[in-house]
Formats: sequence, C-alpha cells, structure tokens
Amino acid sequence: MLERLHLTQNVGEGMEREQLYELAFQYKKTKLWQKMWDRQVFAIKLSDGRIGIISIMGALGDFCALSLYIGQSGIDSFRKILRDPSCLHPFEAQELFVQQECLQCAFVGKDDISKEAQDEVREYARSHGIRLAGKNAYPQFIKLRRNCFPWRLETEQDEDDLRKALLAALEVSRLLENGSLGQLGIESITEETNEVPILEFQDGVFVWGKTVLPEKMPEAWPEPLAANDVAVANLKRAVRTGVWECQIVRSVKPVQNEPDQIPFFPLILLAADPDAAFLLPVSPVDDYEAHPEELLQYFMEELLQHKICPEEMRVADQRTYGLFKDFCRRLRIPLKIEEDLPALKQVQAEFLERADMTEEEELEELLEIVDDLLELNEEDWKNMPAPMVDMLKELAEQDQLPMKAEKRLKKLFQTEESSSPKKITSVKKKAGHVQSYVISVSLETGCYRHIQISENSTLEELHSAILDAFEFLDDHAHAFFMDNKKWSDFDCYYCEEVAEDAPVTRGCKLKKAGLYKGKQFKYVFDFGYEWTFQCKVLRIAEEDTKSPLVVKTKGEAPLQYGDWDDDDWEDE
Repeated sequence: MLERLHLTQNVGEGMEREQLYELAFQYKKTKLWQKMWDRQVFAIKLSDGRIGIISIMGALGDFCALSLYIGQSGIDSFRKILRDPSCLHPFEAQELFVQQECLQCAFVGKDDISKEAQDEVREYARSHGIRLAGKNAYPQFIKLRRNCFPWRLETEQDEDDLRKALLAALEVSRLLENGSLGQLGIESITEETNEVPILEFQDGVFVWGKTVLPEKMPEAWPEPLAANDVAVANLKRAVRTGVWECQIVRSVKPVQNEPDQIPFFPLILLAADPDAAFLLPVSPVDDYEAHPEELLQYFMEELLQHKICPEEMRVADQRTYGLFKDFCRRLRIPLKIEEDLPALKQVQAEFLERADMTEEEELEELLEIVDDLLELNEEDWKNMPAPMVDMLKELAEQDQLPMKAEKRLKKLFQTEESSSPKKITSVKKKAGHVQSYVISVSLETGCYRHIQISENSTLEELHSAILDAFEFLDDHAHAFFMDNKKWSDFDCYYCEEVAEDAPVTRGCKLKKAGLYKGKQFKYVFDFGYEWTFQCKVLRIAEEDTKSPLVVKTKGEAPLQYGDWDDDDWEDE
C-alpha cells in the first residue's frame, strides 16, 4: 500500500522539456482558471485528426490544472465527472476519480513531488528568472490512466499533445482579454452536450470552428462464466447459509508491486453473510474489466475453503449482478439487485474507516479484537460461525503478524483446544498427513497458470513444473525470492552452482519454505532475459499430489526466445 506517491517529471529531454516548462509558466501567468469553470470546455484538433477537449480546473482554488481528454474513452471519462459528486457514495466518487483518462499540466506544492522533480523545476526557474512562490508553484506534467494513480508522461506523443493543449489555452486567454466566453461559443456542458467550439492549428495560427463530440458509449459490465466445473460441483454439495449482501468496490488506496509499476487501485469484492456476521476474505484484482473471471474464481475458492455457499444473494448494482449472474444460474441461487442492504452498508463504512488508519492503528485494533476473543466463554465459542474460526486460525498460522499479536492469537487457540477440543481443532495437522499447495503463477498481464503441487516437493520441482506449464525449455539458471523482492539477499534460493552462499532450490521442500494461503513470492528464470514469474499461494488442499498438476490455464504464454526461428537458434 502507498500512503503518498511522489512523481518525477521524466517528460523527455532537452528542447521538449524546455518547451513544456515555458508554456506551463506562461499559462500560469494568465490565471485562466479565474475566468472560466471546469465545465466550460473547448476542443482542440491534435495530430492524426484526434479530438481532445480541454478543461480548465482551479476556479475554486483547491487544485489548479489544465486537463486534456482525448478521444472516445477520454471524453467519456470527463462526462462521468459532470455528475453531482454530493449525491454520490464515497465508493462511487472514488470510482469516477480513477476512471479518468487525461493528460494534465497541474500546479502543486513542493511537498507533492519528488526531490528530483523539485530540483528540475528550480533549475529551470533559476535559469529563466522565475520566482517560485505560493502553495501551487511547481508545474507537474502527468497522465491519468484508467484505474491507476496519476503518473508521469512516458511518450513523445503525450508531450506533444500537452504542448498543443497549453498553446490552445494561451490563445483562449488572449482572446478573452477583449472578448467573452459567450463570443467564443464556450458554454458549460452536460453529459448530453454533443457540440463544442474547437481550435485547429493551420499555417501557424489557430482557427476557430465547431466539432461534434462522439456519442457517449453505454456502460456494459462483464458477465464472467463460472467455468470451473469441479468447483461448481463441490459448491453444490456445500452447506447453504444465509442471504448474502455483495458489491464490487474500488480500493481507496493505490497498490504498487514493483518500483517502476504504475500504482493502481484494485477492485475488491465485499461479500457479507449478515446471519453469520461474516465477511468473506476475497483477494482483490487489478484489472477486473479485462479478466473478470479471476475475481469470480477467487470468490469460489474462498467459498470452497470455508465449505459454505450462499442460500440467496443480493447485490447493490448492475456490475456486481453481472459478476454473479452465471454463478447463481449454475448453482440455482436466487440473485437480485436491492438498494437497501444494511449489512453491506455497515461493511462499507468499516472498510472506509480502516482505509484511513495508519499501520499502527490497524495493529492496535487487531490486538483489541484478540483481547476481546480471549474473554469469550465456552458457550460464546460454540456459537461463533465456523468461517470466522477458520479465518482466525489462518491468521494465527501465517507467522507474518507482529510477535505481540501472534502470541495472543496462538494463546487463544491453545486455550480453546484444552477446554473444548471438539469445537476448535488443533492448528497442527495430523502426523503423516500430506497437503498440497495451489499456486497461481503469473507471467505478464492476463497470462497465468494455477499449479497444484505437494508440500513434499522441492522448490526445484516447482521450478520444473512452472517451466512445463509455460512450455519453456529448462536451459538456464533460476532462483526463488520468498520475500517477493527480485534479487533480494533475504530468504532467497538459487539453483546449484550459481550462488555460493545461498540455499539451493533442490534442498528446500515447499513445506519448509514458509508458504501459507496468500503468500506471494517471485520466481526468476534465465538471468540474462530475467523472466519474472509472480507466484501466490491461492489455497492449501487437504490431499497429496503425486505429480504437479496444472489445474487452470489462462492466456497464451509468450515465446521463450521471442521471434527467433529454429534456424536462428541453431546458428547461435
């Protein structure tokens, strides 16, 4: 999780960067945001005939920026923020925010950008005699991508588009010195507005005209298929419990798994059983629109883990209805949309409250919950829902909590085992019983394999299973980084004869590698090309697996040696 992200400018080199800074400071002098509102937009014709609309933000004084929304998807994303935010739930407002697609020249305080970016702006200002003063003195060039945190510009096309937008804004400011918005045809628009004034650069000057905006595309939500026949069959035999209240929501905190990755806002499924006072712990997903079946699969896996199935499902919106449509059809579960879902509203409120907590506050809350549980009597334990007991057991087994919380949880189960062994089973498995891990192994977006493998297998055998699953030749070195940080020196395992002091993959069985449900780690193959596979333990199966199995396949694996053909490889 990221509490605060600082961006470097990284907008290009040499003349391109100079021009952006020059235009940005010229634009700031115009104070155009004092003359028009963000809904009073005009269009600009960009290269290749693309159309973008420009919104001038800052009339209220909180956030000053020029935003350029390009093409169908960009313009549709602007239309969404025309809705009255005061009428929206915080999750709905968050959804609108992260759906924005635009380029921005924003003006921010020095604490909102990195030290590197501060130095770059200051150097430009010094060399051009510009005084940096005020709370929003620093120009920042950023790109808003759908479902992502605002990030830096990365292409020359983005830079060129933003330069043209700044030039167009300067032209509008010049014309307003002796004219009005009405004379330019600039009016406040709504979601239904289909025509706006447009500026086109011809023979060194801007020419005014009118342009028709593309029609708004209707919203369509994914309807993934419950294609896992084995899971569906097992859920049909599971215990039916409760009228579940569910909704897909967008996280209010961005996530960044790699330093160079654009931080994103994952989607989270809130699935509550009010009768059991239980919230199903479903793993979040980063790109639901592209891979909706992933979220449904996580939901089904959690139900199987807890050996339960909803008796009826009520959802808050059409998107969540689409997620469960085929699932409920196959399992004959009644499904409907309802506005009044009291248990879900309570879960949402608690979720938002926790989102504002620091790590220290979260830990303190967890310790208070554990303390309360230690005070429960035997009768209270008998009435506690089994899924909640299972979830607490998993937490106690993870060995990832601070020592203080871990000791209290383990004490909780040790105490209960001695007083009521029939209600809470031992955390330890029976002697001689062999389990298996189901591990998701991802390579690039939309390409992954779920591999089931025995806990008695070694990391080297997992390495072989991964290569077989992706149809790679085993002709290079490999390593596992169990702390999920590539090339970390902590908790790493290499193949033999690679690292003198590091443990070897052949000598480490999976049951000794610190795996637990939810554990993430990295597998790197071919240290020259650096194929990096993201691994995550999805669940623990209560049976041995004689040979590794691929239980789910998604996406076509990339070619191991790119576009080289067989003759090229033989020549090498």
